[in-house]
Amino acid sequence: MSHKKNQEKAELSIYQQALKVARAKGGEARRNVARLSGDARSFDRPDILITAEGGRRIVGLEHFRVDHHIGRGKKVESKSARFSSDAERFRKQHEDAARKGALAEEAYRGLGDLISRAMREHSNACVDDIGTSLDAGLFGKNGRGHAFKLDAYRDRVAEINSSADVQLGFVIEFHTDLRGWFLNNGFHERKIAPGEFPVSLEVYDLLKRASAHVDWIVLAFCPLYGDEVRDAAIIRCCNGMFETSAARQGIIQTPYLGLGKETPFGKQNRQGEVEFGVGNDSVDYLVENTSEPMDPFELFNNAISGAAEALNLARKGKPFAATTSVQLTYDITKDSLKHKNGNVEPQDILKAIAEMNPSEKSARMENWRKHWLIDNV
Repeated sequence: MSHKKNQEKAELSIYQQALKVARAKGGEARRNVARLSGDARSFDRPDILITAEGGRRIVGLEHFRVDHHIGRGKKVESKSARFSSDAERFRKQHEDAARKGALAEEAYRGLGDLISRAMREHSNACVDDIGTSLDAGLFGKNGRGHAFKLDAYRDRVAEINSSADVQLGFVIEFHTDLRGWFLNNGFHERKIAPGEFPVSLEVYDLLKRASAHVDWIVLAFCPLYGDEVRDAAIIRCCNGMFETSAARQGIIQTPYLGLGKETPFGKQNRQGEVEFGVGNDSVDYLVENTSEPMDPFELFNNAISGAAEALNLARKGKPFAATTSVQLTYDITKDSLKHKNGNVEPQDILKAIAEMNPSEKSARMENWRKHWLIDNV
């Protein structure tokens, strides 16, 4: 099968998976799946064509991918897509030897290199890179984004049936890994799962801006590596419906609190060296950590200010995502400050910690560690 056919098959699969996941969620998502349903097939400019109501309505959807791990060049290329391709090539190269239990040292060394590379790419990414990738896909530089090609897509679709009701939209395939972040939604807190992306303020604003030009936005949320859709939303955009339709499916603006939001935290300037040892039934790898030294004062100050902001958001019933240090500080101080009048300031967090009985503070931190870092791994 040609590269183009493989790409078309993959794009259609993402769309179909998104519909299946959204349908299972019920409510607005299920209703919008029904509104969007029809005979879907691969097309060219836009990528997917849906014919409905006997051809009286035609929907054209342009697909593109958004990544958490991106290059820093002008093209904002996907590092995770390239990594997945290289890893698949490596698997095919060594799968016969693996089945026979006859892997050579070269294979073990190559696997170690992939592990080290994945660690470096994760260390060099930040949450805002997801928005950068989306911006490049939607708008890009010098009008190169898909939003500026909608007129051409509309003309192309209209050629099929000039009297049909032509609708346009995007299928946006997100690939993220936000493990290490916590999601708080006003009712409970939990770790963010691989492939899950509580939509950041910046990404939400970009989607809202794009919604003014299309009828549909299909969001497909996937893990960093792999093409399984873990969550999806089918957002109706016509007649200013974006915010309402998105909110009904849990797509709301989520502030991110902590280091690693705007810039990478623990950035690696070079890939770590790898050592490995092959046992009878296992392989042990030791990967060098080349991350920049942590500034404890920066981490402490960020945890204090982030916890204050988290408390203010929680009081308003608004969601937020937090790093481990911010989440810990928030959790051990929120009971002490729940009755405070007015906004919580960083000095209030510091005072609450200072006035806490040392044994109580130690117990709270230990319980938190056991719950989140041991029992809930």
